[in-house]
Amino acid sequence: MQQRGWLIAISIIVGILLVCVALPFGTLLLMLAIGSGDSLPASADRVWQERVISGSGNNRVVVIDVAGVIGSSEADIFSSQITHQQLISQIRQARRDPNVKAVVIAVDSPGGGVVASSELHGEITALREAGKWVVISMGSVAASGGYYIATAGERIYAHPDTLTGSLGVIIATLNYEEAFEKLGLRQEVYKSGEFKDIGSPAREATPAEIAIIQAIGGEAYQGLVDVIVEGRQVPREEVLALADGRLYTGRQAFELNLIDELGDLEDAIDGAKDLAGLSDALVVRYGSAVTLRDLLVANLAKNLQPADPFGVRAVLRESGPRLEYRLLP
Repeated sequence: MQQRGWLIAISIIVGILLVCVALPFGTLLLMLAIGSGDSLPASADRVWQERVISGSGNNRVVVIDVAGVIGSSEADIFSSQITHQQLISQIRQARRDPNVKAVVIAVDSPGGGVVASSELHGEITALREAGKWVVISMGSVAASGGYYIATAGERIYAHPDTLTGSLGVIIATLNYEEAFEKLGLRQEVYKSGEFKDIGSPAREATPAEIAIIQAIGGEAYQGLVDVIVEGRQVPREEVLALADGRLYTGRQAFELNLIDELGDLEDAIDGAKDLAGLSDALVVRYGSAVTLRDLLVANLAKNLQPADPFGVRAVLRESGPRLEYRLLP
């Protein structure tokens, strides 16, 4: 009888271990099986569903949200934030739809990558070139790259307490040379050229390296100044005086001609209707239903993420210098 009890206990333990090992693989197989069908197109090609906000009729005003860091490749399926490629996909759908007469870009972002900001600016410019009226609505924050993309709009609205500005470029690197010394660690580098390990966190930057990185940042900065001069029709000297990295409130931005109107999202929607000559329109957002595959992907990604309770892994993650139009203390 005692032997039988031991067998039962061992069987239960083995069963639990098998479930713990097999479940992630089962989830992966199920995810792949669902993904192999044609029911869910790729993000760049998906057709977004319209979610009605207000109004009626055939004419559309589309609200597209630019939230979080510009250029982000990760998004929470339960939030309104979408990836950079999905955002571009939404803008292109609005551009192709003949019923869309105006687009409101709702910006709540501290900015982001230089390339990603430039891409979004180009997509918004293409909207206007396609005959769509484009209005920008600034939320809590529309700084740096968030302002960069706003310059492509026909009219910019901001709340009086919106934080905007931070006009400039930043390249931030981490240096843990002293921490390595205290731990008795040293990084050995074998390189083909003098500047191959530029931005290394394991040593102090040389004057030549600082000059190189500053030159790169300066070139991107001139690109930011160019789009502000063109988009806002402000003399270059005035833009240079404003673009020193400081933050402005919505009220200050209005006084400095960085925005056109003080108002919220509803004011921006009304302004878009007014520009398009619409007494009424169907105001919509784009979205897509959360599928079983989305849930499985999110669950699998969460399970595969290594634990990092103190944020050390994130800080020490290997990455090169990033060129950004971003509010980053």
